[in-house]
Amino acid sequence: MSQENVKSLRRGLDAQNRGDKQAWLATFDPDAEMVPAREWPERAPVRGPEAIWDFYGEVTGAWDEGMYELGEVIDCGADKVVANVRRETRGKASGVGVSFSYWLVATYRDERTVRVEWFANRDESFEAVGLSE
Repeated sequence: MSQENVKSLRRGLDAQNRGDKQAWLATFDPDAEMVPAREWPERAPVRGPEAIWDFYGEVTGAWDEGMYELGEVIDCGADKVVANVRRETRGKASGVGVSFSYWLVATYRDERTVRVEWFANRDESFEAVGLSE
């Protein structure tokens, strides 16, 4: 089942990069929750796939188009995946380069995302799932 979760993560990211909202929503559980990283100005959890999609659209709206890429992906067993998500882009108004690199812990139920929690670094994401180096 866990490799299916990795595939679901990849499908969701591909759909997000294409702007295919329906395909992206299909990878999420109706009760999904997203928890922003502590360092983000937006700190409140976001509940529901539609609200999560809207949140991601709002926070990336100030950037030029660009693709999200997966770096390291760690299958953590039956229901969790840890992954590094990166994006190189520029601010629409300023033209200043932006390098996005955060870690997420995604939790799955029946191959659909039920929770995404963002972290500033690998160590924090590993700690969240009980891994150590």
